Formats: sequence, structure tokens, C-alpha cells
Amino acid sequence: MFARNERPTLVSCLEHVARAASGRDAHVSVVLNGTSDGSAQALAEAAPRIGVPFSVYDIPYPDKSNAINQVIHRLAGPADVAFMVDAYAMITPGSFTALEAALAGAPQARAAAAVPSVGRSAAAMAAEMVVNPGLHGSLFALRGDFLARMRETGFHLPVGLYRGDGLLGSAVMHDLDALGTPWTNAFMAVAPDATWSFRPLSPWNHADRKRHWNRLLRQGRGELEDMAIKRIIYRGNYAALPREASDLIRMLVREDRAEVLRCLKRRPLGALAIPEAFAARPPEPEALLPRLVFATGG
Repeated sequence: MFARNERPTLVSCLEHVARAASGRDAHVSVVLNGTSDGSAQALAEAAPRIGVPFSVYDIPYPDKSNAINQVIHRLAGPADVAFMVDAYAMITPGSFTALEAALAGAPQARAAAAVPSVGRSAAAMAAEMVVNPGLHGSLFALRGDFLARMRETGFHLPVGLYRGDGLLGSAVMHDLDALGTPWTNAFMAVAPDATWSFRPLSPWNHADRKRHWNRLLRQGRGELEDMAIKRIIYRGNYAALPREASDLIRMLVREDRAEVLRCLKRRPLGALAIPEAFAARPPEPEALLPRLVFATGG
């Protein structure tokens, strides 16, 4: 479960996860990244009423892609299935069962995707995902053996990457080999009964307006990152991806400025990402590592 300053929804999200995990041999890792709002304290206070054992980890650097890397390579224990949840998502009680059933019904599948059910575009997106499967970062599942192969091959998301779920979905569809394995939709199962709700952003809330603006900025950056990723993985596979997402944008600008300009016509705010990428410095290695804050029994 991934969270950055999600204290208002964090405990409720964990309670929803606990209900979905009821009757399972489950342990939840809550990964806080760059959090400064007292989330760990809120979880500690709520611990007695949470119906599933859980651990809370803190990563100083504020980045979900790095948090996913830490789960893959350091925090995930042996499991048949690993479920990934964002801390603003209130998952339905049957979501884990539906994701697991989707995997059981699709032996080739390496992952299972949940579908959105709230928001103006949710119905259209859900219908599209059935035809053209893809991971939605709010809720999905990975087979344990696929997660183990990600560790063995050294797969990683570039730190600072906006659309980490898109790159994860690509790795699933290519079975971790973009050069040797064609894109295969059968590697992704879709579970229409696995879904979540969330509180929509309000234009009257200052924090929500700031979050929406940051999302627009990152969407512009994300399109540039996606263009660079496709060039890299289809020339040198996933192992050729850089450690930092800023390197993706620097590479693209140096390699194909005309394509960058075409992209900026579609996403003008992406222009702000270019000087930011060239000025970026790598985070301190220690800031990327998780620290156990506390763990409950079980």
C-alpha cells in the first residue's frame, strides 16, 4: 500500500484492505514516501482496530516509482499473489478475490488489473481495459513468481517516473523481455469486479487545486518520459532504462527535438519539465531506502 501525505484517507484505506483480505494469510506493507503529515502516528493509533497484521515503512524521498522498486527488491516476501493499492483507494470487499480469480482463470497471466468505477471517464476506461488490458496504479495484482523474476532480472522503474504503472504494464505484456517476447494481451488478466472508490478532488479545496495542478504538470512530463521509454526498451530492453527519470527527458531532447516539440503542442505544460530535468540531481542513496517504523503482530 503506497502513500504520500494521505493521512485523511490512509486509515480508511487500510480498513478496506483488511476487509478484502479477511480470511487470508495476509500481511500488509504500508510504504510512506516523502510523508510529513503524521500518517505513521495515525496508523499506530488505529492499529488495534485493523483486522490484518501490517508493517509501516518510511522512505524519505517522495516518489512512488522508487517505493515500488523497494517493494519489489526489499520488502515483498514470498507470496502466491502480491496486491498493490494506493492509499486514496477504498477497495471493494471482494476485490482481492476477484483479482485472484482472474489469475486462476488465465494461467498465462502474469498480472491482474482492477477497473475504475468512479469518475467521469470510469465507464469508458473500464470497457477499454477489457479489450486492451493495462494496469491502473490504484489497484492491481502480480503473481508471486513474476515478482520474483522482476527481482532476479533487476527490473526497476526510473526514480521520479510519473507513469510507473504504464511501464509495469509493459513489462507484464512483454514478460520482462521487450526484444524477445511480443506484446501479449493474454499476460494481463482483467477483473471487472475488482474496483475502488475515492473522494473526487474539489475545486473549492486549496490542497485539491494544488494536487490537480501538480497532476497536470506531471502529465506533461509523463508523455515525454513515455516517448523516451519506448525508444530505450525497443533498442536495449528494460535493463537499458536509466536509474533516474530525468535522464529520459534529457536523452529525448538531445536525440529528437522535433518530436519533443510535437509532444509539447499536445501537452504545453511539458515544457516546464525540460529545464527541471536538466537541473535535476540524483537523490542521496540513503533517501531512497525504506525504514521500518513499526509492525503489528502476525
